[in-house]
Amino acid sequence: MTKERAFTLVELLVALAIFALLAAFAYRGLAVMMDSRESLDRDSRKWRDLALFVGRFERDVQAALDRPAVGPSGTAQAPISSNLDLGGATATGLAVTRAGASLYANVLAAPQRVGYRLAEGRVERLAWPAVDAAPRAQVESLPVLEDVRSLAFRFLDRNLDWRRDWALPATQGTPLAVEMTVELGGGEKIVRIVEVPR
Repeated sequence: MTKERAFTLVELLVALAIFALLAAFAYRGLAVMMDSRESLDRDSRKWRDLALFVGRFERDVQAALDRPAVGPSGTAQAPISSNLDLGGATATGLAVTRAGASLYANVLAAPQRVGYRLAEGRVERLAWPAVDAAPRAQVESLPVLEDVRSLAFRFLDRNLDWRRDWALPATQGTPLAVEMTVELGGGEKIVRIVEVPR
């Protein structure tokens, strides 16, 4: 009669401990992989949003018109201005009188007054209802970039000097170029210089 060999209780406990260790390592590896994937998705979204914002800013400045504007408060402004007339309040940022989109056969084909400002850690793109806004006209704002520490603009004048302000009087025309500096929440700093068409 042959004796059958079976696992002892100690052998089963050792096997279970080994499986538990392998499962813990596998779970930790999976958690690290999922965290890195989320981080990559977040970074990808951040850089995509930044690229879209910079592209929109460049298009707005490159479509600038040498046409003064009148804000909702009745103040005359230069075609490109560092003062934002919000109809009762002013803020610093960038306002541009730009050509409309010629592909449209509606209100978007007309010249537009648009702007950019930093508000509560995000960049907003502003749109006035017309280049010469009516009194108390409402300015539409659309967030275009989140998690921003600072947003600054400089303007290149005819003497090739960089200036931080470009507003009044409206007769000073347009600068030669506009420089935008954005500092993101992570500390990254992006600088873009866009030539203003003549």
